[in-house]
Amino acid sequence: MKNSSFYHLVLLILFFSGGCRQPYIPPAVSGNNGFLVVDGFLNIGNDSTIITLSRSETLSDTTFSFIPELQAQLSIIGSSSETYPLQEKGNGIYFCPQLHLNFAETYRLRITTHNGREYISDTIVPKQTPLIDTLTWIADSSGLSINLNTHDPSNNTRYYRWDFTQTWQRQAYFNSELEYVNGQLIPRPAQDQIYNCWKTQSSTNIIVNTSEKLSQDIIYQQPIQFIPMGSEQLFILYSINVRQFAITPDAYNYWQTLQSSTELTGSLFDQEPSQITGNIHCLTNPTEPVLGFIGASTVSQKRIFINRNDFSYWLQYPPPCFLTLVSTGDLSVFANTLLVTPVNLVPAGINSSTPECADCRYGGDATTTEPSFWPN
Repeated sequence: MKNSSFYHLVLLILFFSGGCRQPYIPPAVSGNNGFLVVDGFLNIGNDSTIITLSRSETLSDTTFSFIPELQAQLSIIGSSSETYPLQEKGNGIYFCPQLHLNFAETYRLRITTHNGREYISDTIVPKQTPLIDTLTWIADSSGLSINLNTHDPSNNTRYYRWDFTQTWQRQAYFNSELEYVNGQLIPRPAQDQIYNCWKTQSSTNIIVNTSEKLSQDIIYQQPIQFIPMGSEQLFILYSINVRQFAITPDAYNYWQTLQSSTELTGSLFDQEPSQITGNIHCLTNPTEPVLGFIGASTVSQKRIFINRNDFSYWLQYPPPCFLTLVSTGDLSVFANTLLVTPVNLVPAGINSSTPECADCRYGGDATTTEPSFWPN
């Protein structure tokens, strides 16, 4: 699902070609294409296989909302005719717990949508992913770079893809010790604290590389993530969990082409847009485009933590924050908790501040629940 925004942009590229730049909107852009988008891979390790199905939007729509494909039937078919069905979880997500696939066999993913259309992938060859050796980082006045090192002693991998999930701790500038409930100011319960939060984001960029032209199967200092100076991620404690996948040459070409089309186009000197062909096809209508590439592999993961005190370049992140003294004569001023957050009792009244400064959840996507992997 996280790659769906790339696929939406790719749809625009499919209908434009290089040459003179004329303001022209082809009929396909205004049409309702609704192409199937398949995102995921066959996890042959201990974790679940998760496949997300969605539909592309009208190409002229710039909102890029997620349109899940519901009530589909998915199954993995082995070359020895064994079948592994996937279960529907909701919101376009289909899963199968712990696929124990055989490296000596090949597999295909079959999809039947609720309207009876059938799709099938090309033959999928399972790959064994080598371990991630190290995650390293270096900080300077511009920001912090996170890099990866890995190798395959057998020289059998050669093609790699990575994604990551990053989590960081946020703290409000002020600790909101009171809350307004039923016309009264009461101490905020410890379980309702809004001072400490954690925010998690998944990667959205495509990261691939190959050692094909090297004598040894080594990837050295592969860039994974760059955090600009002054970002909130590294204000307290930051964690990144990187996943590594062994992929086939065809998968590498697909992801590299997608990367070039979505990230490098935009100037006269960029590569010309090209049609991106995945490994999934519509049996019902062979001319229907399908977006996505399904591979099969084990997954290698590595997590690191980076503490604010580990480097000295970082500028202060918090925005300017101020306290406003409010009289307790009229408690109704505290009723709109979206605008005013009570902070501390003082003799003349109550100090208050804005949610931006006294609520760590401000801005959305942050939770006060500490992740299970977070250090004490």
